[in-house]
Amino acid sequence: MIVGLHHTSRTVSDLDRSLGFYRDLLGMEVALDAEMAGEMLEREVAMPGARLRLVELRAGAAFLELLEYRAPEGAPFPAGAKPADVGAHHVALLVDDIEAEHARLAAAGVRFTWPPQEVDAGYFAGHRTAYCYDPDGLIVELWQLPA
Repeated sequence: MIVGLHHTSRTVSDLDRSLGFYRDLLGMEVALDAEMAGEMLEREVAMPGARLRLVELRAGAAFLELLEYRAPEGAPFPAGAKPADVGAHHVALLVDDIEAEHARLAAAGVRFTWPPQEVDAGYFAGHRTAYCYDPDGLIVELWQLPA
């Protein structure tokens, strides 16, 4: 039986560049920064010779794990990837003021699909949301709860 969600993870091309986005720009806290290699990792990811750097970021009680593989070399994220593509994913980060965050991040050069908008139907009606992209083109959703 599943009892909760521990973390979500993304593989990035340059962890230092990604930390500039997630830690420095978005304000997430580094909980762990470590190198991993060896048999346990190789078995877990089914890749002999796997080596990586792992950073666990914390935002409240939630964790976002960033991985940069040192070996083997991975393929870049497809330039034309769309949210509708099989395997596409995003992380949704809670914000207090989505308009202020949108303005701040857009001024810092973060690319958005659209300015913040209100969810207009269903269970999340009244919530506000906006999609933007991290340095690898991976989707990050800003999410504001209703007042």
